[in-house]
Amino acid sequence: MIKSKKLVIVAALCAFTAAISFAQEVTFENKLSSSIVNINITDDNTETAFAGIKNEAKAEYTSEKLDVGAKLIIDVNQEDDNSLAIGSDAFVDDYFIEYRPISLLGIGFHKGYNVAGSFLPCLDSEIEASNFGSDFGLFVYPIDGLVISGGIDFITYFGKEDKTPLVNFGAEYSVGETIAFGAAFRNIASDDRTIGAYTSFTGVEGLTLNAGFTYNGEIEDFNISGNLINAAVVFEKDALGIAADAVFAVGGDEDEANELYTAASVNYFFTDAFFANLYGNFTNDFDNEDAWSVGISPTAGYVINEHNTIGGGVFVNLTKTAKTINFPIYWKYTF
Repeated sequence: MIKSKKLVIVAALCAFTAAISFAQEVTFENKLSSSIVNINITDDNTETAFAGIKNEAKAEYTSEKLDVGAKLIIDVNQEDDNSLAIGSDAFVDDYFIEYRPISLLGIGFHKGYNVAGSFLPCLDSEIEASNFGSDFGLFVYPIDGLVISGGIDFITYFGKEDKTPLVNFGAEYSVGETIAFGAAFRNIASDDRTIGAYTSFTGVEGLTLNAGFTYNGEIEDFNISGNLINAAVVFEKDALGIAADAVFAVGGDEDEANELYTAASVNYFFTDAFFANLYGNFTNDFDNEDAWSVGISPTAGYVINEHNTIGGGVFVNLTKTAKTINFPIYWKYTF
Protein backbone atom coordinates (compact mmCIF):
# COMPACT_ATOMS: atom_id res chain seq x y z
CA MET A 1 0.00 0.00 0.00
CA ILE A 2 2.77 2.47 0.94
CA LYS A 3 4.81 1.55 -2.12
CA SER A 4 1.74 1.92 -4.32
CA LYS A 5 0.94 5.37 -2.90
CA LYS A 6 4.51 6.55 -3.51
CA LEU A 7 4.30 5.43 -7.14
CA VAL A 8 1.08 7.42 -7.62
CA ILE A 9 2.71 10.51 -6.09
CA VAL A 10 5.83 10.18 -8.26
CA ALA A 11 3.66 9.71 -11.35
CA ALA A 12 1.66 12.83 -10.47
CA LEU A 13 4.77 14.95 -10.02
CA CYS A 14 6.35 13.64 -13.24
CA ALA A 15 3.15 14.40 -15.15
CA PHE A 16 3.12 17.89 -13.72
CA THR A 17 6.74 18.50 -14.75
CA ALA A 18 6.08 17.26 -18.27
CA ALA A 19 2.91 19.33 -18.50
CA ILE A 20 4.68 22.63 -17.80
CA SER A 21 6.39 22.52 -21.20
CA PHE A 22 3.05 23.02 -22.96
CA ALA A 23 1.12 24.63 -20.11
CA GLN A 24 -1.90 26.82 -20.71
CA GLU A 25 -2.00 27.94 -17.08
CA VAL A 26 0.36 27.24 -14.20
CA THR A 27 -0.03 28.62 -10.68
CA PHE A 28 2.40 28.30 -7.79
CA GLU A 29 2.36 29.43 -4.17
CA ASN A 30 4.93 28.97 -1.43
CA LYS A 31 4.13 30.16 2.10
CA LEU A 32 6.74 30.10 4.84
CA SER A 33 5.21 30.76 8.26
CA SER A 34 5.79 30.49 11.98
CA SER A 35 4.03 31.50 15.18
CA ILE A 36 7.51 32.00 16.75
CA VAL A 37 6.65 31.07 20.34
CA ASN A 38 3.63 29.66 22.17
CA ILE A 39 3.07 31.24 25.59
CA ASN A 40 0.64 29.23 27.73
CA ILE A 41 -0.63 31.00 30.84
CA THR A 42 -2.63 29.29 33.61
CA ASP A 43 -3.37 30.17 37.23
CA ASP A 44 -0.46 27.95 38.28
CA ASN A 45 2.33 28.89 35.90
CA THR A 46 3.46 30.22 32.52
CA GLU A 47 5.16 28.02 29.94
CA THR A 48 6.82 28.91 26.64
CA ALA A 49 7.64 26.66 23.71
CA PHE A 50 8.97 27.01 20.17
CA ALA A 51 5.91 27.25 17.89
CA GLY A 52 7.56 25.56 14.90
CA ILE A 53 8.06 26.54 11.27
CA LYS A 54 5.90 25.49 8.35
CA ASN A 55 6.58 25.69 4.62
CA GLU A 56 3.66 24.94 2.32
CA ALA A 57 4.22 24.74 -1.43
CA LYS A 58 1.43 24.09 -3.90
CA ALA A 59 1.35 24.09 -7.69
CA GLU A 60 -1.37 23.48 -10.27
CA TYR A 61 -1.42 23.06 -14.01
CA THR A 62 -4.71 23.34 -15.93
CA SER A 63 -5.50 22.84 -19.59
CA GLU A 64 -8.29 21.65 -21.82
CA LYS A 65 -7.24 18.00 -21.48
CA LEU A 66 -5.28 17.76 -18.24
CA ASP A 67 -5.28 19.12 -14.68
CA VAL A 68 -2.46 18.26 -12.29
CA GLY A 69 -1.68 19.53 -8.80
CA ALA A 70 0.36 18.87 -5.68
CA LYS A 71 0.74 20.37 -2.21
CA LEU A 72 3.85 19.65 -0.12
CA ILE A 73 4.33 20.63 3.52
CA ILE A 74 7.57 20.73 5.50
CA ASP A 75 7.29 21.17 9.28
CA VAL A 76 10.05 22.00 11.73
CA ASN A 77 9.04 21.25 15.34
CA GLN A 78 10.63 20.88 18.72
CA GLU A 79 10.09 17.48 20.35
CA ASP A 80 9.49 16.77 24.05
CA ASP A 81 13.17 15.88 24.50
CA ASN A 82 14.15 19.26 22.96
CA SER A 83 15.34 17.64 19.74
CA LEU A 84 14.36 19.20 16.41
CA ALA A 85 12.14 17.29 13.97
CA ILE A 86 12.15 18.29 10.31
CA GLY A 87 9.39 16.90 8.10
CA SER A 88 6.55 14.50 8.80
CA ASP A 89 4.59 11.61 7.29
CA ALA A 90 2.21 14.24 5.87
CA PHE A 91 4.91 15.75 3.61
CA VAL A 92 2.71 15.10 0.54
CA ASP A 93 -0.45 16.77 1.81
CA ASP A 94 -2.40 16.53 -1.43
CA TYR A 95 -2.00 15.62 -5.10
CA PHE A 96 -4.33 14.97 -8.03
CA ILE A 97 -4.58 14.23 -11.74
CA GLU A 98 -7.61 14.60 -13.97
CA TYR A 99 -7.40 13.99 -17.69
CA ARG A 100 -10.24 14.37 -20.17
CA PRO A 101 -10.04 12.11 -23.23
CA ILE A 102 -13.28 13.74 -24.43
CA SER A 103 -14.92 16.97 -23.31
CA LEU A 104 -17.79 15.13 -21.55
CA LEU A 105 -15.62 12.84 -19.41
CA GLY A 106 -12.85 13.33 -16.89
CA ILE A 107 -10.88 10.50 -15.27
CA GLY A 108 -9.57 11.51 -11.88
CA PHE A 109 -6.87 10.16 -9.57
CA HIS A 110 -7.15 11.51 -6.02
CA LYS A 111 -9.13 14.40 -7.52
CA GLY A 112 -11.33 16.22 -5.03
CA TYR A 113 -14.35 18.37 -5.86
CA ASN A 114 -16.01 20.36 -3.07
CA VAL A 115 -19.53 21.72 -3.51
CA ALA A 116 -19.25 25.52 -3.54
CA GLY A 117 -21.63 26.35 -0.68
CA SER A 118 -19.54 24.46 1.87
CA PHE A 119 -16.69 27.00 1.84
CA LEU A 120 -15.93 28.68 5.20
CA PRO A 121 -13.97 31.87 4.37
CA CYS A 122 -12.57 32.59 7.84
CA LEU A 123 -11.35 29.00 8.10
CA ASP A 124 -10.21 29.18 4.44
CA SER A 125 -11.46 25.65 3.90
CA GLU A 126 -14.45 23.65 2.74
CA ILE A 127 -16.38 21.20 4.90
CA GLU A 128 -14.66 17.87 4.27
CA ALA A 129 -17.92 15.99 3.68
CA SER A 130 -18.73 18.26 0.71
CA ASN A 131 -16.04 16.57 -1.39
CA PHE A 132 -17.54 14.16 -3.95
CA GLY A 133 -14.17 13.30 -5.47
CA SER A 134 -12.40 9.98 -4.90
CA ASP A 135 -9.02 8.27 -5.08
CA PHE A 136 -10.26 6.96 -8.43
CA GLY A 137 -13.34 8.55 -9.98
CA LEU A 138 -15.13 9.59 -13.13
CA PHE A 139 -16.34 13.14 -13.75
CA VAL A 140 -19.12 13.67 -16.26
CA TYR A 141 -19.85 17.12 -17.75
CA PRO A 142 -23.12 16.58 -19.68
CA ILE A 143 -24.12 20.25 -20.02
CA ASP A 144 -22.56 23.61 -19.26
CA GLY A 145 -22.45 24.20 -15.49
CA LEU A 146 -23.17 20.61 -14.42
CA VAL A 147 -20.64 18.10 -13.08
CA ILE A 148 -21.51 14.61 -11.86
CA SER A 149 -18.98 12.29 -10.25
CA GLY A 150 -18.73 8.82 -8.78
CA GLY A 151 -15.80 6.73 -7.59
CA ILE A 152 -14.08 4.74 -4.88
CA ASP A 153 -11.40 5.39 -2.27
CA PHE A 154 -8.54 2.99 -1.62
CA ILE A 155 -8.41 0.32 -0.35
CA THR A 156 -11.95 -0.71 -1.39
CA TYR A 157 -13.13 -4.30 -0.99
CA PHE A 158 -16.14 -5.88 -2.68
CA GLY A 159 -17.44 -9.15 -1.23
CA LYS A 160 -14.98 -9.18 1.68
CA GLU A 161 -16.44 -10.09 5.07
CA ASP A 162 -16.71 -7.18 7.52
CA LYS A 163 -15.56 -4.71 4.84
CA THR A 164 -17.73 -2.21 3.01
CA PRO A 165 -16.70 -0.56 -0.27
CA LEU A 166 -15.65 3.10 0.01
CA VAL A 167 -18.04 4.55 -2.55
CA ASN A 168 -18.53 8.29 -3.14
CA PHE A 169 -20.71 10.23 -5.55
CA GLY A 170 -22.34 13.63 -6.01
CA ALA A 171 -23.10 16.51 -8.33
CA GLU A 172 -23.00 20.30 -8.60
CA TYR A 173 -24.86 22.64 -10.93
CA SER A 174 -23.93 26.29 -11.51
CA VAL A 175 -26.21 28.83 -13.16
CA GLY A 176 -23.75 31.24 -14.74
CA GLU A 177 -22.13 33.37 -12.03
CA THR A 178 -25.35 33.63 -10.01
CA ILE A 179 -25.95 30.48 -7.99
CA ALA A 180 -24.46 27.01 -7.50
CA PHE A 181 -25.92 24.08 -5.61
CA GLY A 182 -25.08 20.43 -5.16
CA ALA A 183 -24.80 17.41 -2.92
CA ALA A 184 -22.06 14.98 -1.89
CA PHE A 185 -22.37 11.40 -0.61
CA ARG A 186 -19.20 9.94 0.94
CA ASN A 187 -18.55 6.36 2.05
CA ILE A 188 -22.23 5.78 1.42
CA ALA A 189 -22.15 1.99 1.95
CA SER A 190 -20.83 2.36 5.51
CA ASP A 191 -22.44 3.30 8.81
CA ASP A 192 -19.92 6.17 8.88
CA ARG A 193 -21.40 7.72 5.72
CA THR A 194 -21.61 11.48 5.32
CA ILE A 195 -24.19 13.33 3.23
CA GLY A 196 -24.10 17.03 2.46
CA ALA A 197 -26.21 19.52 0.49
CA TYR A 198 -24.99 23.06 -0.13
CA THR A 199 -25.71 26.21 -2.12
CA SER A 200 -23.78 29.37 -2.95
CA PHE A 201 -25.17 32.69 -4.21
CA THR A 202 -22.86 35.07 -6.10
CA GLY A 203 -25.45 37.08 -8.03
CA VAL A 204 -24.51 40.47 -6.53
CA GLU A 205 -21.08 41.92 -7.33
CA GLY A 206 -18.73 41.59 -4.38
CA LEU A 207 -21.14 39.44 -2.33
CA THR A 208 -21.04 35.69 -1.69
CA LEU A 209 -23.56 33.80 0.46
CA ASN A 210 -22.97 30.14 1.35
CA ALA A 211 -25.20 27.72 3.26
CA GLY A 212 -25.62 24.00 3.70
CA PHE A 213 -26.40 20.94 5.80
CA THR A 214 -24.13 17.98 6.51
CA TYR A 215 -25.20 14.67 7.98
CA ASN A 216 -22.49 13.16 10.22
CA GLY A 217 -19.90 15.82 9.47
CA GLU A 218 -17.05 17.41 11.40
CA ILE A 219 -14.81 20.48 11.57
CA GLU A 220 -11.67 18.93 13.00
CA ASP A 221 -9.79 22.19 13.65
CA PHE A 222 -12.47 23.35 16.10
CA ASN A 223 -13.67 19.98 17.44
CA ILE A 224 -17.16 20.23 15.90
CA SER A 225 -19.03 17.02 15.02
CA GLY A 226 -22.57 15.82 14.36
CA ASN A 227 -25.15 17.02 11.88
CA LEU A 228 -23.89 20.42 10.75
CA ILE A 229 -25.66 23.57 9.61
CA ASN A 230 -23.21 25.96 7.97
CA ALA A 231 -23.54 29.54 6.76
CA ALA A 232 -21.06 32.12 5.48
CA VAL A 233 -20.95 35.58 3.94
CA VAL A 234 -18.17 37.41 2.09
CA PHE A 235 -18.41 41.06 1.06
CA GLU A 236 -15.70 42.88 -0.89
CA LYS A 237 -15.82 46.47 -2.09
CA ASP A 238 -12.81 48.53 -3.06
CA ALA A 239 -10.27 48.34 -0.20
CA LEU A 240 -12.62 46.64 2.27
CA GLY A 241 -13.17 42.92 2.74
CA ILE A 242 -15.52 41.39 5.33
CA ALA A 243 -16.11 37.68 5.96
CA ALA A 244 -18.05 35.70 8.54
CA ASP A 245 -18.92 32.04 8.89
CA ALA A 246 -20.60 29.73 11.38
CA VAL A 247 -21.19 26.02 11.90
CA PHE A 248 -23.76 24.66 14.35
CA ALA A 249 -23.93 20.96 15.25
CA VAL A 250 -27.34 19.41 15.92
CA GLY A 251 -28.41 15.87 16.70
CA GLY A 252 -24.91 14.58 17.50
CA ASP A 253 -23.96 12.32 20.38
CA GLU A 254 -23.48 13.98 23.74
CA ASP A 255 -19.71 14.01 24.10
CA GLU A 256 -16.86 16.47 24.49
CA ALA A 257 -17.27 17.92 20.99
CA ASN A 258 -18.19 21.56 20.52
CA GLU A 259 -21.58 22.46 19.09
CA LEU A 260 -20.83 25.94 17.78
CA TYR A 261 -18.03 27.51 15.77
CA THR A 262 -18.25 31.05 14.42
CA ALA A 263 -15.67 33.53 13.15
CA ALA A 264 -15.41 36.94 11.52
CA SER A 265 -12.66 38.78 9.66
CA VAL A 266 -12.25 42.37 8.46
CA ASN A 267 -9.50 43.26 5.99
CA TYR A 268 -8.64 46.77 4.76
CA PHE A 269 -6.03 48.05 2.28
CA PHE A 270 -4.84 51.47 3.44
CA THR A 271 -2.70 51.72 0.32
CA ASP A 272 -2.10 49.44 -2.66
CA ALA A 273 0.63 47.74 -0.62
CA PHE A 274 -0.21 48.03 3.08
CA PHE A 275 -3.18 46.23 4.65
CA ALA A 276 -4.45 45.23 8.08
CA ASN A 277 -6.76 42.44 9.27
CA LEU A 278 -8.75 41.77 12.43
CA TYR A 279 -9.90 38.19 13.01
CA GLY A 280 -11.89 36.62 15.83
CA ASN A 281 -13.49 33.26 16.53
CA PHE A 282 -15.71 31.70 19.19
CA THR A 283 -16.46 28.03 19.99
CA ASN A 284 -18.68 26.49 22.63
CA ASP A 285 -20.11 23.21 23.88
CA PHE A 286 -23.53 24.06 25.29
CA ASP A 287 -23.47 20.89 27.41
CA ASN A 288 -20.44 22.24 29.28
CA GLU A 289 -20.56 25.87 30.41
CA ASP A 290 -16.78 25.92 30.90
CA ALA A 291 -15.92 24.75 27.36
CA TRP A 292 -16.03 28.11 25.58
CA SER A 293 -13.04 29.47 23.68
CA VAL A 294 -12.38 32.91 22.16
CA GLY A 295 -9.60 33.71 19.69
CA ILE A 296 -8.53 37.21 18.57
CA SER A 297 -5.84 38.07 16.02
CA PRO A 298 -4.89 41.53 14.70
CA THR A 299 -2.36 41.34 11.84
CA ALA A 300 -0.78 43.60 9.24
CA GLY A 301 0.75 42.85 5.87
CA TYR A 302 2.74 44.42 3.08
CA VAL A 303 2.62 43.57 -0.64
CA ILE A 304 6.24 43.97 -1.73
CA ASN A 305 5.50 43.31 -5.40
CA GLU A 306 3.23 41.12 -7.55
CA HIS A 307 4.97 37.97 -6.32
CA ASN A 308 5.89 38.63 -2.67
CA THR A 309 3.79 39.43 0.41
CA ILE A 310 4.84 39.50 4.06
CA GLY A 311 2.77 39.80 7.21
CA GLY A 312 2.65 39.31 10.94
CA GLY A 313 0.65 39.93 14.09
CA VAL A 314 -0.42 38.44 17.39
CA PHE A 315 -2.91 35.69 18.24
CA VAL A 316 -4.57 35.38 21.65
CA ASN A 317 -6.78 32.44 22.60
CA LEU A 318 -8.81 32.59 25.82
CA THR A 319 -10.52 29.75 27.69
CA LYS A 320 -11.89 29.52 31.22
CA THR A 321 -8.68 27.94 32.51
CA ALA A 322 -5.88 29.22 30.26
CA LYS A 323 -4.61 31.84 27.84
CA THR A 324 -2.39 31.16 24.83
CA ILE A 325 -0.42 33.83 22.99
CA ASN A 326 1.72 33.50 19.87
CA PHE A 327 3.04 35.76 17.11
CA PRO A 328 2.25 34.50 13.57
CA ILE A 329 4.46 35.77 10.74
CA TYR A 330 4.66 34.71 7.08
CA TRP A 331 6.25 35.29 3.70
CA LYS A 332 4.20 34.26 0.66
CA TYR A 333 5.54 33.94 -2.90
CA THR A 334 3.12 33.44 -5.79
CA PHE A 335 3.07 33.45 -9.56
